[in-house]
Amino acid sequence: MVSRCVRRPAGLWAVLVAACFLAACSSTSDDARVLQTLNQRGFGRASLDANRQYYIGIGDGLVLRDINHAEYNNVAEAVRMDGVITLPQVGEVYVNGLTPAEASEVVQLRYSDFVKDTSGMEINVQSIKSKGFYVVTVEKKQARRLPFQGDVLLIDAMEKSKFDPILTDTEDVRVIRGDPENPLVISCDYDAIIEQGLTRDNILIRENDVIYLTPSVIGYVTRFVQILLAPLKPLQQLIQGANNTIAITDSFGQGTIGAGGGKFGKFGGNQF
Repeated sequence: MVSRCVRRPAGLWAVLVAACFLAACSSTSDDARVLQTLNQRGFGRASLDANRQYYIGIGDGLVLRDINHAEYNNVAEAVRMDGVITLPQVGEVYVNGLTPAEASEVVQLRYSDFVKDTSGMEINVQSIKSKGFYVVTVEKKQARRLPFQGDVLLIDAMEKSKFDPILTDTEDVRVIRGDPENPLVISCDYDAIIEQGLTRDNILIRENDVIYLTPSVIGYVTRFVQILLAPLKPLQQLIQGANNTIAITDSFGQGTIGAGGGKFGKFGGNQF
């Protein structure tokens, strides 16, 4: 018996090698793009501290004041998602991340080409929407954003969170200050604050802080039961929808069957 050696075309090997090379290059390129996209510092937004010095953010409502020129006075604008406001005559002005004083200097510089005296121009903050912190409660394990108005202590944040004291371990409330590599997690005893007046744990909350309300024993049991019953929710919704349909059908039927009865009683069943 003569064995024959089957040669594969050299071109096929070249195609396979090229495909592997392109796949590797594509993977490397995707990894580089992913690294560029990942958050590299802070929470992901501006890393400034609004408690020390307020800075303008996206969505904040600003007002241009000018005591010397009525046409530029009381001009209200909201900071767009690209960080700019649009002012009369000068157009777009970038203000995101600037303090009100710095924004005022920028506006004065832009208007210096149109008016002689810009000393009376200033930017004031009318409404704050860019600052917030987050609370994760036991009932719904998802972050709920609350507005950050400044000078917020832990006791203030707990009051705003409207937490359930039965489901929450109030002796272990965690304040998480996010960081890409080394987040700061502070365990605070809320009971000691309100029951004993020990204010060591009544820390000052910063914007973008995450307050995690650790579940109590009852909270863990409640969450476990919720997980067990989660697959039954679609069936429960289906049954509820069927019951609603039956109820509507019954109500309609009562109106049409009885002669002269119900909303549609005048179209009694005997007429059809």
